Amino acid sequence: MKLLTSIPTSHHVVIKLTLIKNDASQQGGVQYGVPSGQQAPQQGGVQYGVPSGQQAPQQGGVQYGVPSGQQASQQGGVQYGVPSGQQAPQQGGVQYGVPSGQQASQQGGVQYGVPSGQQASQQGGVQYGVPSGQQASQQGGVQYGVPSGQQASQQGGVQYGLPSGQQGLLGQQMAGLSLGPGARPTPLQPQPMGTSYPPTGLRFHDPAAEQFGVARDSHDAPGRGPPPGLPLGPNVQQTYAPSPAYPTGPSPYMSSPPTSALGPPTSAMGPPTGGAPPTSGGVRSQRQGPPGMALGPPGMALGPSGMVQRGPSVVQGPAGMVQRPGMMVQGPPGMAQGPPGMTQGLGIAQGPPGMVHGPGMAQGPPGMVQGLSGNSLEHSGMQTGPGVAPVQQQPRLKIDSDQMPNPITVMKQDHEQRASSLFCTTTRGIPPPLVTTQFTVQDDGNSSPRYMRATMYAIPCTKDMVNSCRIPMGLVIQPLATIPSNERSLQLVDHGTNGPIRCNRCKCYINPYCRFIDGGRHYICPICEASNEVPMEYFAHLDHQGRRTDCQSRPELCYGSVEFVATLDYCKEGKSPKPPGYIFVMDVSQANIQNGLLTLLSSTLLSVLQKLPGSEEEGGSPIQVGFITYDKVIHFYNVKSTIGQPQMMVMTDVAEVFVPMVDGFLVSITESQALVEMLLSQLPEMFSTNKTSEVILEPVIRAAMESLKAAGRNGRIFVFHSGLPSHEAPGVLKNRLDPKLLGTEKEKTLLCSAGSGYPQLAEDCVKAGVAVELFLFPSQYCDVATLGDMATTTGGEVHLYQNFRMADDGERFVHDLQYSVARPTVFDAVMRVRASTGLRPTGFYGAFFMSNTTDIELGSIDSDKVVAVEIKHDDKLKEEDIAFFQAALLYTNIFGQRRLRIHNLALNCSSKFADLYRSCEVDTIMNFLSKSVTKAAFSMVYKTIRDNFTHQVAVILACYRKQCSSQSPPGQLILPESLKLMPMYANCLLKSDALLAPPMLSMDEKSWLMYCLLSMPLKESVWFLYPRMMALHDVDPDGKDLPPLLRCTGQKLQENGVYLIENGFVIVLWIGQNISSDFATNLFGVPSSVQIPTETLPALDNPLSFRVRGIIKQLQTQKQHCMKLYITKQRDKTEGLFRRMLKEDKGAGQWESTTYTDFLCQIHRDIKEELT
Repeated sequence: MKLLTSIPTSHHVVIKLTLIKNDASQQGGVQYGVPSGQQAPQQGGVQYGVPSGQQAPQQGGVQYGVPSGQQASQQGGVQYGVPSGQQAPQQGGVQYGVPSGQQASQQGGVQYGVPSGQQASQQGGVQYGVPSGQQASQQGGVQYGVPSGQQASQQGGVQYGLPSGQQGLLGQQMAGLSLGPGARPTPLQPQPMGTSYPPTGLRFHDPAAEQFGVARDSHDAPGRGPPPGLPLGPNVQQTYAPSPAYPTGPSPYMSSPPTSALGPPTSAMGPPTGGAPPTSGGVRSQRQGPPGMALGPPGMALGPSGMVQRGPSVVQGPAGMVQRPGMMVQGPPGMAQGPPGMTQGLGIAQGPPGMVHGPGMAQGPPGMVQGLSGNSLEHSGMQTGPGVAPVQQQPRLKIDSDQMPNPITVMKQDHEQRASSLFCTTTRGIPPPLVTTQFTVQDDGNSSPRYMRATMYAIPCTKDMVNSCRIPMGLVIQPLATIPSNERSLQLVDHGTNGPIRCNRCKCYINPYCRFIDGGRHYICPICEASNEVPMEYFAHLDHQGRRTDCQSRPELCYGSVEFVATLDYCKEGKSPKPPGYIFVMDVSQANIQNGLLTLLSSTLLSVLQKLPGSEEEGGSPIQVGFITYDKVIHFYNVKSTIGQPQMMVMTDVAEVFVPMVDGFLVSITESQALVEMLLSQLPEMFSTNKTSEVILEPVIRAAMESLKAAGRNGRIFVFHSGLPSHEAPGVLKNRLDPKLLGTEKEKTLLCSAGSGYPQLAEDCVKAGVAVELFLFPSQYCDVATLGDMATTTGGEVHLYQNFRMADDGERFVHDLQYSVARPTVFDAVMRVRASTGLRPTGFYGAFFMSNTTDIELGSIDSDKVVAVEIKHDDKLKEEDIAFFQAALLYTNIFGQRRLRIHNLALNCSSKFADLYRSCEVDTIMNFLSKSVTKAAFSMVYKTIRDNFTHQVAVILACYRKQCSSQSPPGQLILPESLKLMPMYANCLLKSDALLAPPMLSMDEKSWLMYCLLSMPLKESVWFLYPRMMALHDVDPDGKDLPPLLRCTGQKLQENGVYLIENGFVIVLWIGQNISSDFATNLFGVPSSVQIPTETLPALDNPLSFRVRGIIKQLQTQKQHCMKLYITKQRDKTEGLFRRMLKEDKGAGQWESTTYTDFLCQIHRDIKEELT
């Protein structure tokens, strides 16, 4: 066998293996050696060598060489050559030619012709003719005739007699793989981008590889071994070593081997009636070989004396042959060797001597090969002969998943290659580093990828190209993204009372891609190509290159992202806005009294207010604050600094709310800190006896919004709500959760907003420049689908704390509140995306409101919010064109100043699919698709979403195969280098909690995660889809960095290990049952894993405890949500959450059973269907 790699490029990943030596005929994904002078016929997808002068008949879809002068008999849909003058007897439904003058012996229900003058030897209930003058060699209790003067060679775990003077087809051996003559082994070298994934861990070179159908076009990349279950293509003969099994035994949350069969297109390998292997009374006795054979340990089948022994479960062939672990077992019953010179295909059942059987056929006489299932003749209903030990079934083989594309390896490679280099934004056609890579950006004309990324950095010239490849063409924009301190901050540009320079036709803002003409008196707009006159105050002469002489002093002409000072023309009613207001609305019903929320808010809210945005400015933050409490009625509070103590006003009529006060309701925290502190300290005692269980919600939010409008301010409303608003008032909601609807067509109705009251409230808030930040603390269903829609539409966010307990969730809630209040936020925002001629924005995904088809409106937008925009063609583009995009955000900052933030992006156009695929950015594509799929989940059932999304992924990869790698054999799975992680991320998205239905999680939790995913930043979405996992049991107590990341699979978890996994919402600490007592003592303060508490992680005074808690804290600071910590032990009932986060493994739910390898198999099948 030999692993072949294609020409190393950075374009795609190829997965393939091939059999070498002799001329390699190929068909149906199986390759056989064709002896010199023979032709390789083809039929039924399987090709066999037919000796010169023979014809290739066909029957049952399988073709076999029939020697000249013979007739082709048929039985059971299988045809065998019967020598002239012979009769074709039948036994067991299988017919073999019995030479003239021979008798048909029968054993075990199978009949074989025994040539005249031979004795019928029997072993394992099967009789084989041993030709005259030959000795009967025995291996594993089975006897084979080896012709005189021949040596017994072995290939792929199968033994063949070779004519005298011949060497084995595999004349060389290396690490269990043998190379044919002329092939030389090459050590495995570190692979560049686009290299192969051989499952054996070795790579081989053959100087004549081009003869065997290996793709060598300019887009080819090194071949890799296919994952288990992938239908193997031409040039493929597969050999796998078993993957290490997870040590904890069977579990519904453990990974399982793939269900597809390896080898030729058949699932019936081995005997057709094969079943599970019989057990024979516990430990099996040692097997007896021929004279001189050494005895081995139980379960070891030994060869003749002098045989090299490798390890357990390795069955040895004759002297000088070496078997590799995990290959097909040779010698014992059911694994009979083929005749001299026979080429064995993987899983191909063999017929009588000299005959070749097709895939999936019944077992024949000598030459029969068992499939990977490990069935023996004994299993197929035949009786083993006396003195023959039954054969232990070999474990099902699995591919080593480390050889498949995985995010951890790709992220590490990208970081090593690109973290140390400076990324210049005008580098055309090359996507930026992955979002997980820490890199430095230099804005030299294009917007930083921290602000705006494209799904592809070469725009297709035609709409047909997009329709063919199905790659989403779009932008993912994070307009207020935080910039590292070592990068240039945005420049502020003030063009005076006339405002920013804009195109007269399309209103595009001036940018580095405007082309000045006519000596600098006019410029050409890059969007609509209209000629615009340059204002006199903006005029500058041009140099000899046609550039303005003042270009370097004009940030808007140098940088891709800038900010302009907006004039009164950009303000509502032509008036300058005021600084915003923050109103804190607290539910004081019985539920929030009992769970301790009101007490917690009263004690921490004042410290939170000390960190309002702008607090570092002289005089404190310009933001004003107000306070409201409510249950069935609404309480307003006057905390003006000139009064002695807080005053409360009660609004009992909540049907039509109004503003009871303006003066004293919104105050500066700096001026009224004493009264605010007094009010907060009195609230718990004031409502300690409140027994009200029914609450309102819509009226109190509307009252707070009207209060901000009356004060002439934009702002945010922070609502701390206990549950379903059930009091009879505007906005009352009923419990509409019906378990009968879950998993049905009508489940989508539970994900949509109920009624029109809350959507209308959200629209009113957006028009007033107000956002709602909603904190929910329900103990039962509270209709997050309705309440969350209201909050996210305004530009706010929903936070869910199911079954809130102050001891467990209090710290997490306070962290989220502090982060939400302090993060950079702007108000009354409107964003529009413009595209150059021939392109236009059509689809928008995220959390916002749109009153027309072009403008994205938000009450507020913060530094973490992301909007995805889909781009489509209006007309054909030329390759020399530049595709230009501009995102303009108009907003009010915390100081009441109106600003315009502009982000520009110019991309190449191309009519070549190779350029398109090479320029794809997988992180951006998956973030875009996750938002579009989530939006579809509000109106479609999960099964439809799953089918459509899987089909789209298959079409994307099939188009690459068709357009960029058409010369490769069809059986190969080829992934574009830029999209080799797409199958992994796609499977993770389909298994995510945001799309799966209960009972895996509650309907409220699902709705909450869907709203989070709609506005999730790119980096957050990567870790949400594929969680970060790391080992803690070998962490350096003195280290500072995070431990190395691990694959999200349980296959290699150690029982003596401790692992941490997080996805941005929860952190799970998994403890193996055999951890050392020292580790348990240092981290948990107990001597054994049995005594470890799972409620909390104790803070102990030792280096290990400090280190682990430091790692958790470091992870928390990187997230916008404070993650809840869960501690679970191996094989505990609570282990299910940890198992669900192992995205590469099989889950327990109905739709979680697809492993990464299974999904690859499915995608491969879909790709082949698309190509046909």
